[in-house]
Amino acid sequence: MAVYPSYPFLFFCSLTFSAKQNRKPLFSHHVSGKVIRLSRLQKRGRALIVAIDHGLKAGPLKGLEDPRAVVKAARDGGADAILATPPVIEYVCRELGSLYAVARVDGGSTSFGPDPTQDSILYSVAEAVRAGADAVVAFGYVGTPHEREQLAKLAAVASECRKLGVPLIAEMLPAEVVVHHFGGGERVLKPESVAVAARVGWELGADAVKTYYTGDPESFRKVVKGCPIPIYVLGGPAASGFFSFLKQVEEAVRAGAQGAVIGRNVWQHPDPFKAVKALSAVVHEGVSAEDAMRRAGLA
Repeated sequence: MAVYPSYPFLFFCSLTFSAKQNRKPLFSHHVSGKVIRLSRLQKRGRALIVAIDHGLKAGPLKGLEDPRAVVKAARDGGADAILATPPVIEYVCRELGSLYAVARVDGGSTSFGPDPTQDSILYSVAEAVRAGADAVVAFGYVGTPHEREQLAKLAAVASECRKLGVPLIAEMLPAEVVVHHFGGGERVLKPESVAVAARVGWELGADAVKTYYTGDPESFRKVVKGCPIPIYVLGGPAASGFFSFLKQVEEAVRAGAQGAVIGRNVWQHPDPFKAVKALSAVVHEGVSAEDAMRRAGLA
């Protein structure tokens, strides 16, 4: 008769793994499906997620016209998961291979609208799971005109996630970077705003936070210290130079980030496969940006 490990044993293993890696535990509350699902995303200690959910707000951006091609590059380059809406997950499911899926469950405001932060819940967590998702993502805007409604929306998603044992990754964006985040204006980022946003995400029930790297290791360590769940850095608009972008990811990882969620800097790169390969080396192996560029054939 087959003997399967108990949940307490999985709990102990996760704690032991986290302690040995000098990283935060992969969960913040009782042992459940959340632990198992989040452990899948971080099966190599950290998570590299390629985001292809941009079409919900901005349509078929350059490089994202064919989601299946991007998924193939993510799969073959060494990513752990993709981030997409449930319909897109269903569309690319045959290309996933060993990749896991993370579902975007909110949206509703587009690049044509007056306010990119007026989002609603578009898909239930149950719908996301039926599409094949192991986790879900929802926005949390801090300091924006509709902050109260948006944070209440995030809390509602967190509640459904708790009921179903599905991890929630909260995409926490301070007001000053919102315009830049959606493709316009200069980036103005205050480290203290990122720290507040990340902490709010945890307090609302998130199991991981997706947010900006503050720009220097010292200030980012303070963000990590104040948020006792995994933090994944996001990529934002495509960088002018891939090496400088990769260097930022390297700094974030060394300062305590437990992963990265990257979109435009992958699929708007001339060679998305090589971009993912370089990112995987930095995120999973902790190598320098210079070494990662060489390994990926980009230097």
